[in-house]
Amino acid sequence: MLPAALGPEGVLAIPNRNLVVSAGENSSRDDGIWGGLTIYQRTGRMTYPKVESANRADGTPIPWAALSGLAMDPGDMHTLYAIHDSFFQKSRIYTMDVSTDPAVIQEELVPRDTLGLLAAVDLNLVNSDDNTVNLDPEGIATRADGGFWIASEGSGGGVGGTPNLLLKVNASGVIERVVTLPGSVQARKVKYGFEGVASVGSGAAEKVYVAFQREWDGDPANRVRIGRYDTSTDTWSFYYYPLDTPASPHGGWVGLSELVSLGGDDFAVIERDNQAGPDASIKKIYRFSISGLTPRDDSSAGAFDVVSKTVVRNLMPDLMAPGGFVLEKVEGMAVLPNGDTLVVNDNDGVDDSNGETQLIRIPGLF
Repeated sequence: MLPAALGPEGVLAIPNRNLVVSAGENSSRDDGIWGGLTIYQRTGRMTYPKVESANRADGTPIPWAALSGLAMDPGDMHTLYAIHDSFFQKSRIYTMDVSTDPAVIQEELVPRDTLGLLAAVDLNLVNSDDNTVNLDPEGIATRADGGFWIASEGSGGGVGGTPNLLLKVNASGVIERVVTLPGSVQARKVKYGFEGVASVGSGAAEKVYVAFQREWDGDPANRVRIGRYDTSTDTWSFYYYPLDTPASPHGGWVGLSELVSLGGDDFAVIERDNQAGPDASIKKIYRFSISGLTPRDDSSAGAFDVVSKTVVRNLMPDLMAPGGFVLEKVEGMAVLPNGDTLVVNDNDGVDDSNGETQLIRIPGLF
């Protein structure tokens, strides 16, 4: 089973060249959908899929799609954790074995609001029958003390809609802490909120960093927030990250899609445009440091310290290498202890998408 251009309506085999050609009829440039021909060649080696799942104890496969974030297991360089976004209800954390090709999703952990902490913030996000939760997880980070932080993206603008949330989840899936933004920041909200999360330090010294996808009300053009949450004082402060200028022939916007700690004051992000196919232009990994900078609370909005960034990898050649459609939503990244970097795209749960998921490994990037 292979990805094709959306809405395949014709197929042609060319046996003497070991080729099969499919024709896709659906096309909507504004939605990032392009009609086209997809040509497959039988070569004797498998290059797709890049991710599959093992079976549960009852023999049924673990369902997955819409992977929106990755995190490394600090104790096992062959294990990653992944999340799916709001396309599916009952949020889950997947355990993925990346020692094989394709990578294999081995387990699923279902977070639950057993302590009622999320219901106290937004009852609509909790399923009352079993305390499972319906979040929009866009970032996941492992904690030095065990368990995870999950960044859930909010919806709507201003104080309406769903809030952006940080959730501390233990290794059993129980939500132990729910963190909201200060009221003044929440009032600035637009729908492009939390897109990545990173944990630095442990115990009382733990700081949690989040990447906002796009500018919020009152932020300068092409400046997005990197938020810092101090777990010991329950306070927020912020830096600005400078975005590239859109370069696609179709315009659009540029934003952040992931945030990863590289240790100490150093971080890596995915910066991308919202374009796909031949309109895609900016899909990059940058690194930056907050050393020497001062995070400030929201009263300094518009004048936060700005980080300096350095490009580490242009992902466009990696996305073009399979020979197919250049995918829009490069959204998950994890850096392994040996410096290898893995990047995954969100396939939008196959809604107006061909469903393709690419998990790209870049050896020794960091």
